Amino acid sequence: MASGSKTRTAQTFLECSCCGNVNPIFRKRSKMREKNHIKHMYCYKCKESVAHIEVKEDVFLPDWLKEDRQVGM
Repeated sequence: MASGSKTRTAQTFLECSCCGNVNPIFRKRSKMREKNHIKHMYCYKCKESVAHIEVKEDVFLPDWLKEDRQVGM
């Protein structure tokens, strides 16, 4: 991805489906994906190409707060 001075990017987080490792990546704001989008990429802990799930910033919320969000929906 070309990221010049005028390219607007945003950080998003991908979680490995095997080991749970979280990797940050940068995407163009116009090319952002929805939550739970699956991207296959190399995991340096698993040492192979596996599915990563886009979790956005929710990965950093504590468990008790995640439960409250699910109950409220």
